[in-house]
Order: sequence, then C-alpha cells, then structure tokens
Amino acid sequence: MAVAIGEWGRRLSDVLRAALASGEFAQALRLAREGDGQARSLAKEYTFMYRGLGITIRVLLPLLRDTALRADGANGGADFAFAAAVLIHRFRDQLTAAMRRVWSELDGASQPQGTLEQEIERTAGALETGEVRFEQEQAQLADEVVRAIEARDSARALALLSRKEQEQYLPLHDRLIRFMAESFDWVLQRFGTEELLRFHLATAEGQRRGIEKWEKMSAAEFAWTSAFLLKQHMGQVSVREDELKFTIEQTPCGSGGRLRLGRAYSGADALHFVESPGALTFGQRRLPVYCSHCAVWNGVATLRWFGRAHWVFENAARADGGCRLHIYKKREDAPAEYTRLLTPAAAPR
Repeated sequence: MAVAIGEWGRRLSDVLRAALASGEFAQALRLAREGDGQARSLAKEYTFMYRGLGITIRVLLPLLRDTALRADGANGGADFAFAAAVLIHRFRDQLTAAMRRVWSELDGASQPQGTLEQEIERTAGALETGEVRFEQEQAQLADEVVRAIEARDSARALALLSRKEQEQYLPLHDRLIRFMAESFDWVLQRFGTEELLRFHLATAEGQRRGIEKWEKMSAAEFAWTSAFLLKQHMGQVSVREDELKFTIEQTPCGSGGRLRLGRAYSGADALHFVESPGALTFGQRRLPVYCSHCAVWNGVATLRWFGRAHWVFENAARADGGCRLHIYKKREDAPAEYTRLLTPAAAPR
C-alpha cells in the first residue's frame, strides 16, 4: 500500500486536480496513466464501483421476486408480484433515461411494463449494457485527459475530469443507490422489519464470496480497501489509526448520507425510517432504511459467518449525513456491547 494513511480518503481525480493546480504535469500524467496506488488508472477509477453496484442489484432483483411470491402465497394471492414489477420497471425506465441523458446517442425507447420475470430480465440487460458503455466512455475520457495534460492544457483536463466524474458517473451511481434504497423501503413498508432482515441477510449471502475475501485480509488491508470503496460513493472520507483500530469518518457518507441530505426521506416518494431499535438500526431508536443494510451486511451477517462484525459503527447515519465506523485490529478488542446489539438476530435460526 503505497498511499499514506492520511491520503486513503482522497479520490484519484482529486489528487490529479491538485497536481494540475500546482502545475505538476509530469505527476498528473503519471497519476492518470498509473493510478495512485488505490485506483489502477484514471480510466478504471470508478468502473469497479459501478460494476459492483450492478452486481448487487442483480442479487436484489430475484430476491424481490421471491419475497413478493412468498407473500402472495401467504396472503391468498394478493398481487405483490405485480407491485414488484412496477417497482423494477420504474427503475429500469429511469435508469435508461439517465443513460440516454449521459450518452445522448444511446439507442432504446422506453418499453411498456412487462411481467415480473420480464422486468427482471430486461433490467439485468439494461445494467449490462450500461456497464459496458460506462467502461468504454470512462476510458475514452481518461485518454482525452491524458492528451490535455500532455498539451499542458490544465483547463481542458479539469473540464474533462468534471465531465467524467460529475456528469457521467455521479448521475448513474445515484440512481443505482436510490433503487437499492427503494427496494429496502418496499420490503419494509409491505412486510415489516423481520422480512427486511431476512431480505438483507439473503442479499449478503448473494455477495458472500466477496465478503469472505475481506475476512482474509489484515486489519490494515481491510481498512485500506474499505476506504477505497467508501470514497467511490462520492462523499468525504478520512482515515486515522490508533493502537486498537482504524477509524473511517464520512462527512458525509456518499450513499446513505447524501440520500438523506438530498431530502430522500421527505416529500413525494419519501423513503422511510426503520422505527424499531434492534439489529437493523445498530440499536438506535430509528435509522434511515437504506442505512440498515450496513448493519446487516457488515455486522449481522459477518457475525453469523465469522463470529465478528467487520465494521463497528459509532453513531451511525447521523442527521448531518455523517457516519463513523471502526475496524479493530484484534477481534477481541471490539466492544462487547456492539456485538450484543447484533448477536440475537445473528444467531442461527
């Protein structure tokens, strides 16, 4: 890990901007081509996160179907499957519209709503189309940045960086995050907290292979990896280390925190809070529904599998959008009270 801990929270694009502002064109060129020790290159800076979100949504889609069909069977044929199809269709329609805004020449008109199975298949296809195009466009823009740096044209390089990040990546990233939140909210509002916990655990299971890789890392490697992943959500991330742990501070969190600051929990189509203290809320009185996945994927599930929470949150999901988490160097140093909050739900059933 060549990057100093104080720099773990800085995105490659921001380091590159600083180099350009200082007139350090050789350093800027190296960063664009070779990365900063975390991102492999400017072309690859956001592709890992973008594809990772798509993988997560591909896990969610059949779980929405299974949840709806199970509820239909338990409620005498109530048409939850149709409601799930409506939810997925709206996401697909809005995602493809967003892709057309980013890539104006992208083919494909809006399709009418299909069956639940059709919507799942079409949405998976739209995700794949978007991922392929995203990687191509990010690489092309990175090449243009390199040419601008070679020409010592800082203004053009900076404009291209903004286009690559703010105009292309961020709108698509945010719609993927919003769909995750809408899926969790859909389960919570129709079926309650127990079903949401089941849904989160099943989603974690669908991503278990990747989470198991984290379990094999040293604390330092895991903290480094966590910081890299979290900053890709476009919040502000800082990392510090003491004798017992690494602490990651997000001000704000780039996914759940920005949703909250963007008023996603008020007004029309407002998301909801989990209102009952428990494992879904880190024991807090209430928690934004999107943020409940962190309690399960990085806590309840890892307690089941490995006997410890990977991320130990402190005052999670604050109203100011901030969030603090700790990664302990030794599992025995993690607070017993935090483990107790999550253990009842984590026990095998």
